[in-house]
Amino acid sequence: MKTSYKLTILTLLIVIFCSCSQSKVDSMEEKYDLSIQYMDKGDQALAIPLLQEIINENPGTRYAAYSYLKLGDAYLSPGQAKFEEAETNYRIFLNYSSHSHLVPYVLGRLIELNYKKNTSSLFGNEYSFSRDPDHFKKIIVEYQRFYFLFPDSLYLQDAKEYLGKSKEALAEHELLIGNWYFDHSLYTAAISRYSYLLQNYPNFRKRNKIVEKLINTYQRNQQPEMAQELNRVFIQTKN
Repeated sequence: MKTSYKLTILTLLIVIFCSCSQSKVDSMEEKYDLSIQYMDKGDQALAIPLLQEIINENPGTRYAAYSYLKLGDAYLSPGQAKFEEAETNYRIFLNYSSHSHLVPYVLGRLIELNYKKNTSSLFGNEYSFSRDPDHFKKIIVEYQRFYFLFPDSLYLQDAKEYLGKSKEALAEHELLIGNWYFDHSLYTAAISRYSYLLQNYPNFRKRNKIVEKLINTYQRNQQPEMAQELNRVFIQTKN
C-alpha cells in the first residue's frame, strides 16, 4: 500500500514538473507572439517591454535572438525612431545569428537606419547635406559589402534606394560648397567644385543646373572661351 502511495505521489510530482516546464515554454512563446501582434498593430511601446522580458528571462535561446531583431524593428519604427537602440539590437542579433537567413534583411535595415540617423526632419535636408559627409560615404561602403555578400538578396533593392539617396546627399554637399565659393566670388574654387560634381555624379538630378552655373562662373572668372565651349556642348547634349 505504501509503495502504491509513493508511486502515486511520484507520478503527481512528475506531472506537476512537466506541466510547469511546459507552462514556462508556452509563456515565452505567448509573450513573443503577443509582442508581434502589438507590432503589427503599431503598438511598439507595448511590444518593447515584452521583447526585453524574453531576452532577460531566456538568454541564449532562439526566441531571445529574434527578440533582439524585433527590438531593432520596433526602435526603427516611425513612432520610436531611436536609432542608437535600434542599431545596438540589430548588431547583437547579427552577433548571435551570423548564419541566419535574416542577415540580409538586417544589413538592409542598418543601411536604412544610418541614412535616417544622419538626416534631419527638424532642420531640413540642407542642414544634413552641409554636415560632414563621411556618414553618407559609410553607407555606400556598407551597400557595397551587402552586395558582395548577398548579390541575389530580395532586400538589396530597398538598400539600393538608400545608396541612391546617399549619393544624392554627397552631391548636394559638394553643390553647397561650390555655391558658397561662387557667392563669395571665389570663382576658381567654384569651378573646381562644379567640375568635380559633373565628373563624379553623372546621374545627379541637378546636373543641368550645375552646367549652367559653371558656364556663368567661367564668364565671371574672365574665361569666356571656356564658357562658350561648355555652352555649345551643353546645347548639343540637350538636343
